[in-house]
Amino acid sequence: MSKFSMTCSCGDVMSVDASSREEAVAQMKGTMNQSAIDAHCAQKHPDMKLTEAEVHAQIDEKLAAV
Repeated sequence: MSKFSMTCSCGDVMSVDASSREEAVAQMKGTMNQSAIDAHCAQKHPDMKLTEAEVHAQIDEKLAAV
């Protein structure tokens, strides 16, 4: 298992443990559904509204092994 993480523009670090990057991306996308995204934005980005598709694209781009 390896640790994969990404950092949000607000500084929050989100991490998962997985055996491959593909597995890590799938786990992170499963965690970051629209309700989780809305909750994060309400707390950390009150002027921002992100869609699940936008966040999942960021996960595809930014999630990396640490």
